[in-house]
Amino acid sequence: MTRETAAGARDGPVDGSPEVSFVVIAHNEERHIAKTVESILGQDTVQPFEVLVVDDGSLDRTAAVVSQLAAHNSGICLVSHERNLGRGAARATGVRAARGRWIAMVDADIVLPPTWWSTCESWLDRYDVVGGTAVPDGDVSYLHRRFRLRPKVRSGTTTVTGNNGAYRADALARVTFDAELREGEDVAINHALVEAGFRLSGIPGLTVDHQESKSYVQSLRWLFTSGVGATRQLARYRKLRGPDLAFVGLAVVSCLQVRRRSRRSGVIGPVVYVFAVATAHVYQRFEPDLRRPDRFVGAVGADATLLVAYFCGRVWGVVRLLVPAR
Repeated sequence: MTRETAAGARDGPVDGSPEVSFVVIAHNEERHIAKTVESILGQDTVQPFEVLVVDDGSLDRTAAVVSQLAAHNSGICLVSHERNLGRGAARATGVRAARGRWIAMVDADIVLPPTWWSTCESWLDRYDVVGGTAVPDGDVSYLHRRFRLRPKVRSGTTTVTGNNGAYRADALARVTFDAELREGEDVAINHALVEAGFRLSGIPGLTVDHQESKSYVQSLRWLFTSGVGATRQLARYRKLRGPDLAFVGLAVVSCLQVRRRSRRSGVIGPVVYVFAVATAHVYQRFEPDLRRPDRFVGAVGADATLLVAYFCGRVWGVVRLLVPAR
């Protein structure tokens, strides 16, 4: 792991010891990282802060873009992993490098509104960890771009997600991110912080712009990985969430259909179920456009395939639990 700073051509936001450390984790985010960092630098606060970008083994120009930004602002610091270690390790690295009394976690495809930190700060006198809502949600960002649907603002199943959250540094000194988790690290630390007695809250009305640009194939892979992680989380925390109930419903429908003699009828049930879940999912996440129903229908079809990838990940997660790797 290497750490790189650059003396600024203009004054950076850090004066001695920063009050706030913004930690940005990035892996192959050359398209978005500049907007993310600029949105941090544009926060309406007089508090001194630093921006730590953890490049998690990117193969594109992410590190080069950050180095160019750092050349003009001494408050920007690049910390690089020589190879991709995963989201948990990247966040843990950022926490270790941070010097502020507060640590703000921001993903490299998130654009913060100028009032993000001041809003979080006003809540940190009552809570130890707070955060906003990313729009659109990561699970449907591909559908948003592909079918140009207007997303609804809906809180996720995790109180404070990793893509935008503000933490008291003393909380992360006691409970930190699991460096072994390549996904689901934000879910894990939410549970760990609550068990340690810390107070967490989402901030109503605080939204951030999620500019994720995963392709369809990348989205399939991510949903599969998320499914594996969701099964692990259910086994570890024994807490049912909406996605868990959807998977259980598919399992029940599939088991009932297996008992039928007709192969065709055995397939129809699960297919109908997946499309029903996809329809409900798209309706929950997007505003329907009555002038362009074709976009909604197309989104349902695409979401059905993404859900299949997610459900396959859930099944593979069960297999991994039953047959642990040696």
